[in-house]
Amino acid sequence: MEKRGFLHRFVFMAAALAVACQNVEPQTDANNDASPVAAQTDTPAFNAATVWDDVREDFDLFYAYRDLRGFDADAYLDRVGELVSTAPDRETFRRHLHRATYAFTDPHLAFGPPETNDFNTIPTASDLQIGYEPAENKSGRYVILDVRADSAAAAAGLRPGWEIISVDDIAIDAAALAVFADLIDNPSDAQRAYAATVVSNGRREGDRRIAVQKPDGSQRSLLLANPRDYAKSVMDNPMIVTNRITAPDGSNIAVLRINNRLGDNDLIAAFDKAVADVIDADGLILDMRNTPSGGNAEVGKSIIGHFTEELHPYQVHEVPSLMREFTVPRRFVEYLYPRAPYFNASQTVVLGGYWTGSMGEAIVIGMDGLGIQTIASDMGDLLGGMSNFSFDDSKITLAIPTETLFHVDGTPREDFVADTALLSADRDADGSDPAMAAALAYLQRP
Repeated sequence: MEKRGFLHRFVFMAAALAVACQNVEPQTDANNDASPVAAQTDTPAFNAATVWDDVREDFDLFYAYRDLRGFDADAYLDRVGELVSTAPDRETFRRHLHRATYAFTDPHLAFGPPETNDFNTIPTASDLQIGYEPAENKSGRYVILDVRADSAAAAAGLRPGWEIISVDDIAIDAAALAVFADLIDNPSDAQRAYAATVVSNGRREGDRRIAVQKPDGSQRSLLLANPRDYAKSVMDNPMIVTNRITAPDGSNIAVLRINNRLGDNDLIAAFDKAVADVIDADGLILDMRNTPSGGNAEVGKSIIGHFTEELHPYQVHEVPSLMREFTVPRRFVEYLYPRAPYFNASQTVVLGGYWTGSMGEAIVIGMDGLGIQTIASDMGDLLGGMSNFSFDDSKITLAIPTETLFHVDGTPREDFVADTALLSADRDADGSDPAMAAALAYLQRP
């Protein structure tokens, strides 16, 4: 078993929702054959308590949002430690730890490598966003907040405002509470909503059965395809889809919708061309509602750069671990450079929603900092700048936010509210597109 040494200091910066376990190669001799001595060496026994000590030390130091999630993280992590330290094997240890991350309601936080029985990654492999409405003297209601456009849930007719009754024949309250079994006795409303969203989107393999109640009191039971299927299909679509809309006032509106490619550097040139192709439009709608998986800053800044004619602040970073370890804070501002061709920012609208994650959120917030009109519901809340860690000879991995991020006006990313704030951005109760309707109305303003 490795002791952390350089590994916990040498942090690999990445924008990733999950990290794969590295393969451990056998030792080889000079002839590149597997060494008979190495082949006969017994693998050291897994020591859960020792690995947990390493995990806890790094988690406490580096997790940027550790103390910003609205509950007693110290007491919670002590309880997690009691559970995981007696795990009989690596797989059970990793499974307990991964489940423990849900209490932080942070989709960027994950222990790997993933297993087929893990819940799907939120928001990438999801098509339902669930909220929790508490009630006195009885269990509250779990209500659909939004339904991902073009997904299996949308095709089945699910709508915001419908109540989730059960998932896979388990009452939704019981299913949500099971996520925190042995870890939290009384989850908060936010934790219940997060857990309900997780379970409603199913596991990495297999369909899910959702029972719902409509506002008129009628109930339906639906077998829905795994949202991972749609997530994979998105990656087969063009990086950017361009549409033209003739508005009622006769104006020509261009819509650029990005299909979850903010980590693909080829998008830089593709977006340059897309803007050039619509430069004659009277208005532009940048649709970021299908970017749940994040991306990298070079792609993000190249997109926003088309909407500024001068050097401009983009976002603010802070590194809490430096304050925790050295009492010396680090806070810095990242800047945008102008990028040709320039499109008039006053005639631009950017859309965001629950399936706008990480770098997608940064683009929406960065464009807001330029004074561009933003229309969005709550977004994915993929918080912070990401780093990857590994433990137990790289057999257990941790993706973790190590920087907190802010709007240039100082607002934390997770507290951002759009100029036009929507309850749902992809679909409304009638199945129409509320964000697009609001954008067209804005661009036709007097």
